[in-house]
Amino acid sequence: MRRTLPALLACALLAGCGGASTHTTTSTTTTTTTADSTAQLEQAVRTALQENAKVSDYVLEHNAIPTWAQRSTAGPALSGMRGSATQRNSGHITVRVLSDEVHIESISLAPSYATATANVTERSRVAPLRNGHRLGKAVVGNEHAQFTLHRASGMTFVVWSVGRV
Repeated sequence: MRRTLPALLACALLAGCGGASTHTTTSTTTTTTTADSTAQLEQAVRTALQENAKVSDYVLEHNAIPTWAQRSTAGPALSGMRGSATQRNSGHITVRVLSDEVHIESISLAPSYATATANVTERSRVAPLRNGHRLGKAVVGNEHAQFTLHRASGMTFVVWSVGRV
């Protein structure tokens, strides 16, 4: 009996160590996979914000929503663009974008990964036009905004709403 007890303890210890080693490896793999997924989602948010800036510039210059706008913009954000374009169009105003620089300051993913919030600074230089003729000097803008994005599908986000900071 004395000889079997140490052998059983040794087997139990070896079995326990093997299980802990496997668990540690699985945990490390899960952590790495989660970090990779988070990085991919943050990149998807960046892509949506950059595409939204292109849509915004297009709408300013043409007073129309392009067919490709819904790839990056939806909900109240798209509705707001449509309303602004309609208002400018009724006054025969267009805006030529001379320069536009978008700086994404921070991105925060919700724990569910279904939504994200981003703080963005946009520096732009634009020239307002009425009936194709320039109205005065170019206007320089420096806007800070908070964007709310919704996850559309897979690794795709769309800008849902924009608020001033």
